[in-house]
Amino acid sequence: MEYPIWQLTTLGGGFWIALIATVHVYVAHFAVGGGLFLILTERAAYRSGNPHLLEYAKKHTKFFLLLTMAFGAVSGVAIWFTIALLAPQATITLIHNFVFAWAAEWVCFTGEIVALIIYYYTWETMNRRDHLMVGTLYFIFGWFSLFLINGIVGFMLTPGEWLQTRDFWDGIFNPTFWSSLVFRSFFSAACAGLFSFVTATRISDEATRTQVLRTCSAWTIAGVLAVVATGFWYMADLPPAQYELVALKSHRVAGFMRWFWIFAGLTLMGGLILALRLPRLMTFPLALIVLLAGQGLFGSFEFIREAGRKPYLIWDYAYSNSILKSHAAVITQDGALARARWTPPDLRNAITDDNRIQAGAFLYQLQCASCHSIGGPMNDIRKRTAMYDTNGMDSFLTGMGKLNTYMPPFLGTPTERMALAAYIAEELNHQPAVEQATIPAPAKATPAPFDPDADTHVLLAWTDQGMAFYAQTDRWTLLPPAITVRAQLILRDPLPEIVTNDITLTYEVDPGFAGENLTGTLAPLEDSGRFEATLTVRPYEDGTFNPLPMATLEARDANGQVLAATRVALPVSDQMGCRNCHGGGWALDGSGISTATADNILAVHDRMNNTDHVTRSRKGPILCVECHDDPIQNARGAGNLPNLSAAIHGVHAVHLAGRDADGSCLKCHPQNTLRGGHDEAGLDCTNCHGTMEDFSIALLKGEQAAGKPGADRLLALIPPRALGTQAAIKPRTPWLSEPDCLTCHADYAAPDTTDAFNAGTDPPAALFATRRDDLGAVHCAACHGAPHAIYPATQRDTTQPAQYTGKPQTIGANGSCTACHQTEMQDAAHHPGMGVE
Repeated sequence: MEYPIWQLTTLGGGFWIALIATVHVYVAHFAVGGGLFLILTERAAYRSGNPHLLEYAKKHTKFFLLLTMAFGAVSGVAIWFTIALLAPQATITLIHNFVFAWAAEWVCFTGEIVALIIYYYTWETMNRRDHLMVGTLYFIFGWFSLFLINGIVGFMLTPGEWLQTRDFWDGIFNPTFWSSLVFRSFFSAACAGLFSFVTATRISDEATRTQVLRTCSAWTIAGVLAVVATGFWYMADLPPAQYELVALKSHRVAGFMRWFWIFAGLTLMGGLILALRLPRLMTFPLALIVLLAGQGLFGSFEFIREAGRKPYLIWDYAYSNSILKSHAAVITQDGALARARWTPPDLRNAITDDNRIQAGAFLYQLQCASCHSIGGPMNDIRKRTAMYDTNGMDSFLTGMGKLNTYMPPFLGTPTERMALAAYIAEELNHQPAVEQATIPAPAKATPAPFDPDADTHVLLAWTDQGMAFYAQTDRWTLLPPAITVRAQLILRDPLPEIVTNDITLTYEVDPGFAGENLTGTLAPLEDSGRFEATLTVRPYEDGTFNPLPMATLEARDANGQVLAATRVALPVSDQMGCRNCHGGGWALDGSGISTATADNILAVHDRMNNTDHVTRSRKGPILCVECHDDPIQNARGAGNLPNLSAAIHGVHAVHLAGRDADGSCLKCHPQNTLRGGHDEAGLDCTNCHGTMEDFSIALLKGEQAAGKPGADRLLALIPPRALGTQAAIKPRTPWLSEPDCLTCHADYAAPDTTDAFNAGTDPPAALFATRRDDLGAVHCAACHGAPHAIYPATQRDTTQPAQYTGKPQTIGANGSCTACHQTEMQDAAHHPGMGVE
C-alpha cells in the first residue's frame, strides 16, 4: 500500500523469487558444508600422502570459489533486488528490525570472501598448517553467516514473542531457531557431498576417484538422513497454526511434502548406488542427476516453509501482498484505492461503470499479483478462477482468507471487491454472467371432479415441502430425490369426521414423469389422522424439466368403491445453483448438477478439509451422510462433524455474507422455492428464516451445543446481522425446528410483524406440515397448502382448492366451509379468525 507496484503478469506470482531464491539458497548451503568438506579433504590428502587427492582438493577449490563467490554473490544481490520490488514492506521490516544482524552477516560474508580468496591463491605458497587454518576460518565465517540468516528467515515463519515485544533478540531466537539451524547445518553437509560428486568425476586416478565418490556418498547419505530426522524436530517446534497448515490442512503443502519425500528417496538412492555399484563408472551426467535430485529435495522443503507461513510474508504481521495486518480494518473501511499511495488519480474519487475494469486491474496488482500470475507458471489466476462469473468471483473474494486461510482476505469496500471480481471474470477470463435458471410454466392441471351435492367424502392432500429439492450426481449424493405426500379423508357432515379405518388410499403420478415408485399406497397413521407415503419423483416429464408433477389420489372403502379423489402437485427440483460458483453447466437441459460442477465441489472439499473425495468418487458416488448427520434423511454421520445443513450453510454464509435473499438463498436453492401467499405479499426467505448469516448461526449453535468442534470454527467467521450478537440467536435443529406461523399471525390474526426469525417451533408436532387445528383433527396444510406454497399459489399448486371451492384460496375461506361441513359454519371451529382470506 505504501510503495509503487512492479506490474508483472506472465512471470508474476513470485516466479522470480522462487527461481532465484531456491537456486541461491542451495548454493549458499553448499558454501557452508563445502567449506568443511574442503579442509577435511585437504587434511586427508596430507595424512595419506595422496597427490591425486590433493590435486582434486585444489581443483575443487576453484569450482567452489566460482560457484559460491561469483554465482552465489550475484544471485544473492538478485534476491535483494527482487524482494525489494515484489515485497517491499516485508523487506523494509527485516532491514529496520535486524540492522545489527545484517551488519554482522555482512562482516561474516566479507570474512568468507577474504578467507576463500586467500585459501585459493596460497595452495603453493602457504604452509599446510596456516592454509588449513585459513580454510577453517572460512568455514567458521560461513557457518556464522548461516546462523544469522537462519534467525531472520525463521523469524518470518515464527516471529514468536516479537509480535508483542518488537525485541531484536526475540525475533532472532524465535521458536524454530535452533531446530532450523541444526536442520540447515546437516543439509549443508548433504550439499557438500552432492556438489562434490560433480567435480569428483574428473579425477583421473581410479582409486582416488573411488575413494572420493564414496566419501561424497557418505556425506550425502548421512546428511539427508539427518535432515529427515531433524525435520521432525523442526515440525514439532512450529506453533499450532503453522503446524496445522503444514501437516494437516493445506493440499498445496501436501503436494510439496510428497515431493520432499520423493526427492529424499532419490537422493539417498543415488548416494547408495554411487557408493556401492558405480564408483568406477561414475560420469558427469549421473553426478548431475543426483545433484538435481538434491535441488528438488531442498526446493520442496523451501516451498513447504514458504507455504507454511501463508497468508503472511511475516506471520501475523505482514500479508503475502505486503499489506500490514494492522492496517486491514482502516483499509476495509476507507477503501484500498483511497489508502494506497500510488493509486492512479482518476480512480481515487469513485468507481464507475466506465472505470471499474481499470480499478479492478489496479486492485489485482495491489492485492493479488504478488502470488498469482496471469497465464504464467506460478499460480495462474486464470486457471484458478476459470469457473467464476463476476458474482461468483465476488462471493469467493468475500470469503477469501476466512475459511481458506492460505490467502489473505480481500481488503477494501464491497464496490472495490466487485470491481476486482469483474476484472478477473470479465477481462481476464472473458467469462459471461451465469444465466439464471429458466423455470418453465407447466400446463394447467385439471382438478379432480367434486359434486358438493352428491359426494360423501372430501380428500385433502399436501406435500411436506413446498419445493423438495435434491442434489444427486454420479460423483456424490447430497439429497436424494424424495417428497412426502400426506392426505386426510374427511366424511362430509355438519360435524365431519376424519376417516382412516378400512380405507385404501392410492396415488399415481401423471404419465411421462421420471422416478421409481410412481404408483403406490399411502400408509394410514391413525394417531395423526392422516395417510402418508414418500415418493421418488424426478422433475422430468417426457425428458423436459417440469418441477411441478401432478399425482392423482383415490380413497376406496373395504369394497373397493371410490369414496373420493383429488389431484395434488408434487413440487420437486434439481435446479440447484451450484454452477453459479463451482463452474460447469447444467447436467440436462436447464437443470441438474453436471459432472464438472460435482468434481469441482469435491476438489474444494478436499482442499478445505484434507479429504480424498475426488479419488474416492471414481469408485462410486460419495454419500454426504456418510460423515454428516441429516434429520430429513434420518441419517447419522460417522464422525463428530456438524450436520449437513449446518456445515453447508455455515460454509456458504462466509462467502455470501452481506447479501439479501436474491444474492444468497436463491443463488443456491431453486428459483421457484417460494410460491404462494407469502411471495405475493412481497416476503422472501429472510423474513422467516433470517439472513444467511443469522440462519447459519442458529444451525451452528445447535451443533455447538451438541459438542461438534467444527461449529466453533465456522461461528467465529460469521457476524450476526439482525440481533447484533450471536448470543441472542437461539440454536435450532434443521428440518425439526422451523419458523412458527403464530409468530407473525398471533392468535391467528392478521400479522403485525413480518419477522419470524428466532422463534422456532417445538418439534415435531408444531411443524406446519404436520400441525393440526385447535381440535387436533384437521392438519393446517390440508386447508392452507404446502409450506412455501400456501394458497393462493401457482395454478398447479391450487388445483385442489379449485376442485373444492372453485377459487385459488384457502379451503374454508370466503364461505367455502361447505366443502366438508355441508352447511355454512357460524363459528371458527378450527382456529380463531378463520373463514375469510
